[in-house]
Amino acid sequence: MEKISRYIKERQPSAIGFLEQLVNTDSSALDKQSVDDVGQLIRQRLDGDGIPFEIKRHENYGDTIIATVTGKRPGKILLMGHMDTAFPVGTANERPFVIDDNVLRGPGVSDMKSGLVTMMEAAATLKELAKEDICEIELLFTSDEEIGSPNSRSIIEERAANALAVFNLEPGRPDGSVVTARKGSAHLRIDVEGKAAHSGAFIENGISANDELARKMIEIKKLMDIEKGITVNFGKIQGGIGNNVVSPSASATIHLAFWTIDQYEQTVEKIRKIVDHSYIEGSKSTLSGGIGMLPMEKHSGVEKLFRVVQRAGTELGIPVTEQRTKGAADAGFTASLGIPTICGIGPVGGNWHGIDEYMELDSFESRTLLLVHSIITFLKTDN
Repeated sequence: MEKISRYIKERQPSAIGFLEQLVNTDSSALDKQSVDDVGQLIRQRLDGDGIPFEIKRHENYGDTIIATVTGKRPGKILLMGHMDTAFPVGTANERPFVIDDNVLRGPGVSDMKSGLVTMMEAAATLKELAKEDICEIELLFTSDEEIGSPNSRSIIEERAANALAVFNLEPGRPDGSVVTARKGSAHLRIDVEGKAAHSGAFIENGISANDELARKMIEIKKLMDIEKGITVNFGKIQGGIGNNVVSPSASATIHLAFWTIDQYEQTVEKIRKIVDHSYIEGSKSTLSGGIGMLPMEKHSGVEKLFRVVQRAGTELGIPVTEQRTKGAADAGFTASLGIPTICGIGPVGGNWHGIDEYMELDSFESRTLLLVHSIITFLKTDN
């Protein structure tokens, strides 16, 4: 490990320079070309490190990159991260990468371009110094996590299906913890059909879709349970055609967050009953939508992998704690397959999606070393 540590340290200036390139290149999840621009930088560095890769082309989303480091042991470990950010094109020019003592700033520096660099540095290190100790290491670079991975989910599930373990390089929490449980999220929509009428002369002939939706919203909001972690947010509400017309139609979108699939199923069933019930006679309503990001539930495989990471950290003198976090991530897809998964093992940072997003520079080397040693330690167990 001393040799590995020196190798990582020697490469750090180049790695941070590469991170600067990534941060200063926009990669909005809603703009394919910008994500592909970041992908091009990643491919160039993979080429420079002699790591082969393939590209999955997509018409409406950034292209997926799958890179591979071979080893002598059987099986495969998947490292994954998303190239896209939540920031619109132009943000990198407005707020370019800066280093302020131990703090790095810039759009996406922590969520999660530093994680991409970390997994690439770990792969290059394992390739050069530990091929005898590793199985195949696959690096998966996706392009649409910030919008719920509508295109990448099936790719993630396919690439993870035969993996021994998955490390998702989302940022370490501000206190340095890795993540062993994450919330899932669903996006739902209610559409209500009423009947138009003059709201002054013939209001009794109308069926107000707005009124019906309002009553449903009040009942649905009662399902929110902060203590259990079930949250309900009405996002976009629309209805009516004019101030003097009884509304013939209305709609509302719902963001539902939850810790477990059971919570989701139970809550959606209650929402469905409210939607199916007509508070105003003659109104008709439909519910559509479903889960976007699956929750990362802490099952025995997650617990096992966390103990491996914790042991690796102890051997390196790096304390490793765990936490569950509200934000959803791609780790939910792999954990839901029953595969040992750890998330938030990237460099430490915080204030994601904000103008004050940051990454702690001194965590870069230690988290890269932790990832490398965790992989080697995991493969020395009974896998």
